[in-house]
Amino acid sequence: LLNFWATWCPPCRQELARVQSDVIDRFAGRDFVFLPISRGETHQTVAAFREKTGYTFPMGLDPSQTVYDRYASNYIPRNFLIDRNGKVVLASVGYDPEEFDEMIKTIEKTLE
Repeated sequence: LLNFWATWCPPCRQELARVQSDVIDRFAGRDFVFLPISRGETHQTVAAFREKTGYTFPMGLDPSQTVYDRYASNYIPRNFLIDRNGKVVLASVGYDPEEFDEMIKTIEKTLE
């Protein structure tokens, strides 16, 4: 699951608050990787955010938005569920609790 986010983005913060229990812990030990990438921010900004929030899961950096620009042109959070063959199975924009729950179900189906 490729996730683009930013520290200044309220919907991103809402989504990240669910990630540890609903994504990382739930799919631990399975053939699954959660890769959150901070869009357009420095290492220092993300490090301060991690310190403040207590998040310990790995976070990638894309300070010049090079990776983000390959997937999207606007809006975060963005999620791209990519299967074993490299196909994008699901793409979402923004954060909605019900849509996030549906994404979790799609991850389950994709891993079957």
